[in-house]
Amino acid sequence: MRAAGFLLCLVAVASVLAQSGGISERIQHALAASGEGEAAAQALAGRNFARVAELLAATKATSAAERAELLSLRGAVWFLDGKMSASAVAFGEAAALAPLADGDRFTLAMALVKLGDDARARVQLENLAQKTPAQALYLYWLGRLDYDQRRYQEAVAKLGKATQLDPRSARAWDSLGLAFDMQGQREQALSAFDKAVNLNRGQTHPSPWPPHDLGYLLLRMERPAEAEAALRESLRYPPKPAQTHYYLGRALEKEGRDTEAVEEYKSAVAADTSSPDACYSLAMLYRKLHRGREAQAMFAEFRKRRQASSQ
Repeated sequence: MRAAGFLLCLVAVASVLAQSGGISERIQHALAASGEGEAAAQALAGRNFARVAELLAATKATSAAERAELLSLRGAVWFLDGKMSASAVAFGEAAALAPLADGDRFTLAMALVKLGDDARARVQLENLAQKTPAQALYLYWLGRLDYDQRRYQEAVAKLGKATQLDPRSARAWDSLGLAFDMQGQREQALSAFDKAVNLNRGQTHPSPWPPHDLGYLLLRMERPAEAEAALRESLRYPPKPAQTHYYLGRALEKEGRDTEAVEEYKSAVAADTSSPDACYSLAMLYRKLHRGREAQAMFAEFRKRRQASSQ
């Protein structure tokens, strides 16, 4: 399994930034009368989020609409600062005064996703999807919620629609592939992952996950050479997931390239100090290679990690 929480965090922040509607410009406008607009914009650019929130909180509103805007901006700033509870509270207070703008409603939804409050996040996203049915982003996130809740058939429907609305979205194709895969529809998953990988290569900052997901599927389909190629591509992109090293080790071992497999397993063991899987595979490979002392040490590490994970 991929590191879902970490990935969700990255994708949520990227989505909010893409939908922010010019937070810096809004802050400068909201603080223009107090003369603090430029200072707040500079603090935002420097990621001094606490200072921005302080300036927003100190600004006096002359109407309910202005108060709602100041609260919404604080919600956006707290989100960027990783303070999801504070963000959700600020947006809730703003919504009580005036309807949230679409970008702010989406940021609230992402804060709720990261808080694990999928039910309330779904309400916000469904409202946005109904309002703007041609926007693929909202369907994508509704599909992601379905996937996380193991509602794979519903996820396929929403993510499939998202790829129709935005056929160049690598993450939508990748998530569609995952949903197909969980339903045992491997050929459909393979096709979706292929599209995701090809689109991903054209991104300014390619993600390691589309080729990782393709490689893992090919590994399970007993196509280790193709899996190796996809997994090596994944490792060309940061953050070089530990899982990718692990699956690459398995592919290399299936190809009979044990020395290379050892190195990939070792990389996986070092990159993720909690997962026992690579430890076990490395221990078994050491045993096969008659490296008894190393096998014994790795079995001990495997048992330690497995015990820690069960507590």
